[in-house]
Amino acid sequence: RGWFISIMSKKTYELEEVWVRAIINNNYDNPIDFVFKGNRKLNIGLNENNNYNIKLLKVSEAIESHLVINGIDIDGEFLDKPKMGKEIIVIGDSTVSAYGNLGKPDDNKTLTDTDGLLGFAYLTCKGLNASMNSLNGSGWGLCFSPWTTPFRISLYSYYDKVAPFSKYDYDLKKIDPLCILISLGTNDSYYYEDDLSKESLNLEFKNKYLDLIDRFNKDFPNKPIIMIYGLMREKHNYDLMHEIYLEAKDKYNIYEFYYEGDGMGVSSHPSSKCDKEISDKLVSFIKEILK
Repeated sequence: RGWFISIMSKKTYELEEVWVRAIINNNYDNPIDFVFKGNRKLNIGLNENNNYNIKLLKVSEAIESHLVINGIDIDGEFLDKPKMGKEIIVIGDSTVSAYGNLGKPDDNKTLTDTDGLLGFAYLTCKGLNASMNSLNGSGWGLCFSPWTTPFRISLYSYYDKVAPFSKYDYDLKKIDPLCILISLGTNDSYYYEDDLSKESLNLEFKNKYLDLIDRFNKDFPNKPIIMIYGLMREKHNYDLMHEIYLEAKDKYNIYEFYYEGDGMGVSSHPSSKCDKEISDKLVSFIKEILK
């Protein structure tokens, strides 16, 4: 008989579907992909006499589907929970979510044109044999964004929550990260409110970014913090990001990683090919830092 996993999920929106991937014994070349709404029984056809390491990973992009797992049942028994290994903290926007990396610039966003497991952030963590501990949301800025409602909604305000919009605290003390990756600024850079000047918004973003760096440093003293920018070709923001780095570099263990994306994914996001190129560069970059 085949073993099965029964996932009891709670939908947050009626029309949502969630793309999920099961990885058996770390065999990433032969995953099991499925889309579901509500409760789902996944028959993975395993041998009842063997032990298996099963990773259940949400692939679809954060903005289009939410998944809350209320419980998991198996036709068998659970072994002791494995201890967590190395982790990398990633905070960011749609660049981290890998928004539309399987599509083309003029495509509409669909459930299956984003693969978060082919995004640079996940590939970087995988390349360093580390788990990805991520807080991200498409359209979100560190301070503000034209893509969120209201304009002043802030990813920073959910720094120690389990997810954007969540009221539940996340215990950061249980993490001992190899490093911290920040990929923010793309959405903040689209300033548009008439009553606020670009200069004042730049200053607010700069101060909040420096505050975020300081907050990470206090929670994880002297852990490497890597500022990532250029992935969305936000050229009007490059000087400001470098300015923040120059102001922070003598006080914190901080690095800047600039890589210009190819704009070949949906809405000019990086393509999956570009995500792989970014992750390859970033893995090498981090290995040098951690020597």
